[in-house]
Amino acid sequence: MNRLIKLISIGLLQLCLLVTAKAQDAGDFSATALDMSRTYLGGSARIQGLGGAQTSLGGDISSASSNPAGLGFFNRSEFSFSPTLNVISSSSDYLGTSVNDSKLNLNFANLGVVLNKTKGDLVESKWRGGSFGLSLNRIADFQNRVTYEGDSYNPVDSNGDIVLDANSPKDFIEYAVLSAGIDGSGNLTYNGNSFVELAYETYLIDVFPVSPTESIVDRDIYATDENGSLLTDNNGDPIYVPAFPEEKFPTRQRETINSKGGIYQTSISYGGNYNDRVYFGAGIGILSVDRDVERIYTEEPTQATLRRLTLIDNYNISGIGINATFGVIARPVAPILLGLSYTTPSYYGMEQTQETILQADYTGSTDYRDAYHDWTITYTPFNYNISTPSRVSGGITYFIGKNGFITGDVERVNYSQAKLSNGDDGYTFSDSNQGIDQYEAVYNYRAGAEYRFDMFRVRAGFNYLGDPTDDGVDNSESKVSVGAGIRTKDFFVDLGLVNSLGRNSTIMPYPGAAVAEVENTNTTATISVGFFF
Repeated sequence: MNRLIKLISIGLLQLCLLVTAKAQDAGDFSATALDMSRTYLGGSARIQGLGGAQTSLGGDISSASSNPAGLGFFNRSEFSFSPTLNVISSSSDYLGTSVNDSKLNLNFANLGVVLNKTKGDLVESKWRGGSFGLSLNRIADFQNRVTYEGDSYNPVDSNGDIVLDANSPKDFIEYAVLSAGIDGSGNLTYNGNSFVELAYETYLIDVFPVSPTESIVDRDIYATDENGSLLTDNNGDPIYVPAFPEEKFPTRQRETINSKGGIYQTSISYGGNYNDRVYFGAGIGILSVDRDVERIYTEEPTQATLRRLTLIDNYNISGIGINATFGVIARPVAPILLGLSYTTPSYYGMEQTQETILQADYTGSTDYRDAYHDWTITYTPFNYNISTPSRVSGGITYFIGKNGFITGDVERVNYSQAKLSNGDDGYTFSDSNQGIDQYEAVYNYRAGAEYRFDMFRVRAGFNYLGDPTDDGVDNSESKVSVGAGIRTKDFFVDLGLVNSLGRNSTIMPYPGAAVAEVENTNTTATISVGFFF
């Protein structure tokens, strides 16, 4: 069996499982906090067609979560729903091989009702009444699918040792040996190291008393007979596996990462109208987050007894949270609206679960092992809290008579304000919070325009989400959008199309490996149907 394959495999397990038993590396916690902080306003198809700009706009159900002051513009009640189709695509480059992947997802962007109670135009009062809004709004989308693959070549020297280079995690099998132990009966103990357990149960490592200081070894380091027993020479010393010639053996590496879920906000809001000049509002947001990530990593070596190794890592985070939003919109002159909104930090109670499966396929059965082995570890659920940053948005809208308008928003978010706390068993997240402290404050920009002709509407918009990291990778995201709709006295129908211009990321399958460069794109089509009553 090729020793090379064992070393690569053990290194992969080290990446996934070299952590405490409670706080598994089911995704970096600081990265999780960032993902939950990078929410968007979303909303109806009308708002999406406008690039998401809505801080100074009113009369849309999206106002219930973005700026409740916009509910003060309603003069009748409304019910609407907005299903969305997502087309998610990715392109990866790893070890000189390019791979494309994609998936479809159907969800609801928005669902809500506005209950209006305003005074008629003939009533002489500066207080014009207002509206209650109840909406369900998708504010984060975790849908994604990435696949990368390539051939890894690791040279072997004349002594049979792997030559250390960017694709050789040799040090990690040594960690496995050092972190394990032997009990009084000569059996392996894992000492809390889950990856040692997986490696042992799939026959990647075993117990051989080869010297006073070496007992737990990679099976490929020493020769064994058909029963799996250690072979010795005439002097009683263990026989090392014959050295490989100085050449390179390719290993096909492939990983597919499938993520799904999102964050929904249920908003209970009120917006009032004073003299058709000042609109104000406030609302409570109840947040629900659910994210599932499945990572399937495989290696297919050449010239090796181990034909295929598969590592499946499934993890889920779920929780509920709460925040509040306050807003105001003013009309200083007839054609201009100015808006300002503030959303408090969001506070979440989270639970994380994880299951890891290792599968090993060998070329044939022997007396000491079968041709196929698998082992599953299910971790104890881990509970903790996350707080995400507050958000401040300002906007301006200019109306071009009755022909339409131009609107724009600027939003500031300081991502370093996110914090992790209250982990189970006193886990402090000190390292993760130090990582969060390195995130930066950014400005997000949204702009859109609408043209009206009788009952018809056409729209276009642009959205820029700033990069809060300083890691050498451009993590900003830009989107362009178009939309159209019709509006009658009884109902409306809107369509919004949003296309992401790409978001870059990198993936490293195990420490010291080559980096897969990934570009993600996302196209969404949202249709909103609403009825007035």
